Amino acid sequence: MMRKPSVVLFILCVIVALAPPPPASAQLPEPNAIGVATGHIHLNVGDVEAQKKMWVDLGAEVTATGTLELLRIPGMYLILRDREPTGPSDGTTVNHFGFSVRSYATIRSKLIDHNMEIMSDDPDGKQITVQSPDGARLEFTESDSIDVPIEFHHIHMVGTDQEGIRDWYVRIFGAEASSRRVWPSAGVPGGRIDVIKTEVRQEPTLGRAIDHIGFEVADMEAFAARLRSEGIKFNVEPREIFRIGLKIAFITDPIGTYIEITEGLAGK
Repeated sequence: MMRKPSVVLFILCVIVALAPPPPASAQLPEPNAIGVATGHIHLNVGDVEAQKKMWVDLGAEVTATGTLELLRIPGMYLILRDREPTGPSDGTTVNHFGFSVRSYATIRSKLIDHNMEIMSDDPDGKQITVQSPDGARLEFTESDSIDVPIEFHHIHMVGTDQEGIRDWYVRIFGAEASSRRVWPSAGVPGGRIDVIKTEVRQEPTLGRAIDHIGFEVADMEAFAARLRSEGIKFNVEPREIFRIGLKIAFITDPIGTYIEITEGLAGK
């Protein structure tokens, strides 16, 4: 005897309701062998709401961990702090960070709508670099390998010893040593750090438009022990911040990049 359609529909609804939700496409990736993946980039901005509106328009999702609001993009979180930066990212050890996008034309139009200053524009290469009103430099390149509007791709550092700083990230964060175009590169799940050559030492990031970068770790205690064994000094010792549901610590790389290490950010 056939069940009535209404009964079948009810059973299907129950099955769907009880099924576990699919993983969010924007979650951080699985960590590498020592428990490290991309984490977040912290921006100092003069107008949080305007910047948040832009990032949401570009494809970010607003989420939170405790009292801390986050902008979630596949491979990376962005955190906007209401603080006037002491200067632009250009001239610091983190010149810019970059994204892969599904449509160069769409992103370009939206960036112009949000009053981003165009620093370079390559329609043939389908790449545009802009600077925010706060001085954060951002790069967007079209990619036919992604199925989301925007995805994190890289952090572009500047140093006098390209291989030396790349190798530091390989040693400390278990990154994979490689190269991209002409730049030494250190890759962790979720993205990479590329190092541009300079003859002039750059300024530290702390206080600037791109204030600091972050890595997520699977086990803060174990990773902190690893750092201490490497002779790394903490700017801020590991601690648990209950109001945001994270364990955090801060260090500085050899060229002046301020780095936050978090545990608990993945999946927020």
